[in-house]
Amino acid sequence: MGDSAVVRSLDSLPARFRGEDTDLAARFRIEIGRAVRDIVVSNGRCTVDRANGARPDVVIKTDPGTWLEIDEGRLSGIEAFATGKLNVRGSIERSLMFEPLFEHPSAGALEYSVEMIGHRGNRISALVAGDEAAEPVVMLHGLGGTKSSWLPIVPALARRHRVIALDLPGFGSSSKPRGRYDARWFSRRVFSFLDEMDVDAAFVAGNSMGGRIAMEMAMTNPARVRAIACLCPATAFSKRPGLWLVKLLRPELAFAASRLPRSYVLDGLKQLFADPARVEDEWFEAAVDDFLTIWRSPRARMAFSAAARHIYMEEPTGETGFWARLAAMDPPALYLYGTRDVLINHHSSRGVRKALPGCEVVVWQDSGHVPQIEHPERTSSTILGFFERATAELKVG
Repeated sequence: MGDSAVVRSLDSLPARFRGEDTDLAARFRIEIGRAVRDIVVSNGRCTVDRANGARPDVVIKTDPGTWLEIDEGRLSGIEAFATGKLNVRGSIERSLMFEPLFEHPSAGALEYSVEMIGHRGNRISALVAGDEAAEPVVMLHGLGGTKSSWLPIVPALARRHRVIALDLPGFGSSSKPRGRYDARWFSRRVFSFLDEMDVDAAFVAGNSMGGRIAMEMAMTNPARVRAIACLCPATAFSKRPGLWLVKLLRPELAFAASRLPRSYVLDGLKQLFADPARVEDEWFEAAVDDFLTIWRSPRARMAFSAAARHIYMEEPTGETGFWARLAAMDPPALYLYGTRDVLINHHSSRGVRKALPGCEVVVWQDSGHVPQIEHPERTSSTILGFFERATAELKVG
């Protein structure tokens, strides 16, 4: 398959551009075999340049066969990325915005959009994929993460559901307003987002902090939550050494910590996996690129600090404590833990089982903190199977 077909495909992109109304300004460097082009989007226009000294916002690299599959509508960029056929550097978020800018044939590829929902300082960025008429699944990332952390399982879930993966307020491309950034605050804003999307009720999947928010949604408004799948979820900590120090650390202090060594972030990210070798190095590099770009924002650092502080400080016991409230939660729940999770001890499952005897609990011996990235096929199968059982129970009920 010659480079000439790839070059013709790249040169045809301006004619297929459908982003006339976008306010996006970005330089996408596309590297396909020996063909390298810069696709420049600005002021609602698209041009193709030969790669020069200009610095791209994102580099998308793949082989000619994969590119032509994407161009012909037989494969999406998300599917190629999830299977290691396509690599990204600079910004996973920006790379997600590239494909929907252009017309493609409908030949079986996953179709998706990246949407900004809301008003002014309360806008939420969401990746939406799958049949609009299918049961929706809302996906909530963990502390410091973005909607991109769900990409490895989006294709599988989107075959049966309408997938809506959010950047939570304060994170990713969403607005970063002032607020408490505790579970109840997040929960209210996710429900407001669902109102904007005309979604009455949904399944909810959450990883880490996102799992805690999923539980809050199920506790405070169960009629709108069909079931929750919590992957390594944050729960109230019974032992909180150094609580006095955490209380003294104000979110405003995060404004000063604008620079983090790249090696520090990369090492920390790899520690979240039982075996980092299961994930391609290019994914780690792209994830670090995204994190460091977002971290430059003072409001992003404030949101991160405030959310971390509230997770640690949540009261576990008492009539209004977390565990008492969890015991009264109605929607069906799945809890998935990894024994090699360095952040959330899998023994938290004991408290969950005690509070919710009817819930499903799965513990994997070979998993860390982000099973949807480390074990995407197993994770998507587990979530889909649980949602099917929960749907059957709801119909019987």
